[in-house]
Amino acid sequence: MRAVVCQNNALRVDELPEPVPAQGQVRLRVLRCGICGSDLHAQHGSDDWADVAARGGYKGVGRSTEQVVFGHEFCGEIIDYGPGTRRHLSSGTRVVALPFLRSHGNVDLTGLSAHAPGAYAEQVLVQESMMMAVPDNVSTDVAALTEPLAVALHAVRRGSVDKKTVAIVVGCGPVGLAVVLMLKTLGVRQVVAADFAPGRRRLAEVCGADLVVDPATDSPYDAVSGRGCLLYTSPSPRDRTRSRMPSSA
Repeated sequence: MRAVVCQNNALRVDELPEPVPAQGQVRLRVLRCGICGSDLHAQHGSDDWADVAARGGYKGVGRSTEQVVFGHEFCGEIIDYGPGTRRHLSSGTRVVALPFLRSHGNVDLTGLSAHAPGAYAEQVLVQESMMMAVPDNVSTDVAALTEPLAVALHAVRRGSVDKKTVAIVVGCGPVGLAVVLMLKTLGVRQVVAADFAPGRRRLAEVCGADLVVDPATDSPYDAVSGRGCLLYTSPSPRDRTRSRMPSSA
């Protein structure tokens, strides 16, 4: 099968063997795959990430010398099942999955480990236990956004924001904008969004932010007189879900 391989900080299209599903795994035909900011940074910064992860006890993050296939935001259709699976969905069913793969006693990060090739390829492996069918009324393009939207929902839940809380979203990239959408969907009345980029500030308004701030000239915290809850901040793509509880500070 064809796949986009990253090695020595360079991308190339290569021919790889078709993946064979192991115990509890399912093989998918990739229909759509998003390009994450993490992928863009991993192309040149994977060794730094691998060092940090290794200090924390995980040694599976792909290094620049390894062949890594990126892609963890995807939608695919079922081709076949591996041993020990329930096979509760028929072949051809569109699905999404959490980007983790169990193999050889480890759990590896799909698309960021050489042991779990991602969806910049014609096929990808997923865990059946982490796989979910896509509803018929959801398009394949939208389904591929499940992972980043789930990150945003996680941030909102971790923030314990209620409808009367003033939520401050610092950083209006794709996940920051998704946080704004989640907050408004859940009925939060006042959402403040801050970003240096004019285009991103305009998108924050489209997504429903009640107040949009340019941090180069104004503080989003001053705008709410200290009544805010910092819900999402994006100093770098590797810290996508930082959240804090409401504070009076």
